[in-house]
Amino acid sequence: MRIYLLIGGDGWAYDIGFGGLDHVLSLTENVNILVLDTQCYSNTGGQASKATPLGAVTKFGEHGKRKARKDLGVSMMMYGHVYVAQISLGAQLNQTVKAIQEAEAYPGPSLIIAYSPCEEHGYDLA
Repeated sequence: MRIYLLIGGDGWAYDIGFGGLDHVLSLTENVNILVLDTQCYSNTGGQASKATPLGAVTKFGEHGKRKARKDLGVSMMMYGHVYVAQISLGAQLNQTVKAIQEAEAYPGPSLIIAYSPCEEHGYDLA
């Protein structure tokens, strides 16, 4: 049995590539998708995206984001056949491993949304 793993950032999943992500998860193919969610466009300077929480201050949004973030997990759960998990990288190793194992064992599409701390959040990642 072939298992596919797709890895992408939140800019791809919530914004630029959302149409493709939505299409893939709407099917019943056995594909596992890991979204690394920094809650902003980290690789281009921290601009707000649809993954950015309400009120978050970003590089070009010093007054805070005025719209709530897209709830990607709930949106994909509405299909009724997608395994969805949320984890926080670096927080709970056991939860992370369990979510990945469950996604791999699930006989259909799965989505793991991984909160990923970055320098834009004030973390020293050096």
